[in-house]
Amino acid sequence: MEVRERRDADLAACVAALRATHEADGYPMVWPADPVAWLAPDGVLGAWVATDAGTVLGQVLVRDGSDLERRTAVAAAAGVEESSVGSLSRLYVAPAARRRGVAGALLRVATAVAAARGLRLALDVVDDDGAAPALYERHGWRRVTSAPAAWTVPDGTHPTILAYLSPPT
Repeated sequence: MEVRERRDADLAACVAALRATHEADGYPMVWPADPVAWLAPDGVLGAWVATDAGTVLGQVLVRDGSDLERRTAVAAAAGVEESSVGSLSRLYVAPAARRRGVAGALLRVATAVAAARGLRLALDVVDDDGAAPALYERHGWRRVTSAPAAWTVPDGTHPTILAYLSPPT
């Protein structure tokens, strides 16, 4: 397995892996009208893919943090300036590639790149008893806040969002 910077040529394979993830896990909760645009939102500082023999296994983004609902609270919990909190975003691994260390490898690369830029990473994740919170905690991320989301899911409810902070480097 190799983790490298994502290229435009990877986007079709990233969408295919995202589709498989959505069908297996419901992530993202609502399938985006334009999945390529969803994979390249505003504020991206870097994007990486994990590949094996040319097949995209998963991907992750590092963003400037402007997408975080609870950025101020996360910065306060970390004791850092808000401007030094970036975000980990759009991390997923295709179901067929799980349990091979792909997510951990993507997390390590994203965290190292952010640290080199002087950023601590934070992320928002839905509290749905899924595997994501356990993954982050296994890798030393710390839950710092939780609150109802500003947005609603298809049934009209506001899910609880957990905010996590990367370990200090």
